Amino acid sequence: MARVRTNLLELDSQLAEQKECSRLDVEAGWYAVLRVPATRPDEDLALELLENSGVYLHPGHFYEFPGDGHLVVSLITPERDFSEGLEQVLGMF
Repeated sequence: MARVRTNLLELDSQLAEQKECSRLDVEAGWYAVLRVPATRPDEDLALELLENSGVYLHPGHFYEFPGDGHLVVSLITPERDFSEGLEQVLGMF
């Protein structure tokens, strides 16, 4: 739980430094949903992040979000990896 809390704080800190992306309320568990500009399909964005940056996350349609503009990140990722990966994600916008 400590890692989840630390990563959620890091997520909020990085989101506060930009205006393009936000997150949905975390209801429970160890995932956070990012709301990102729908400039392309979520799956294409997730694949690009994986292929170019080694960042693994889920496109929103895995969780039945209607339409594009949602990415799902794991809050149980080791803190340093989470922070660096999140920088890559947010740097795309």
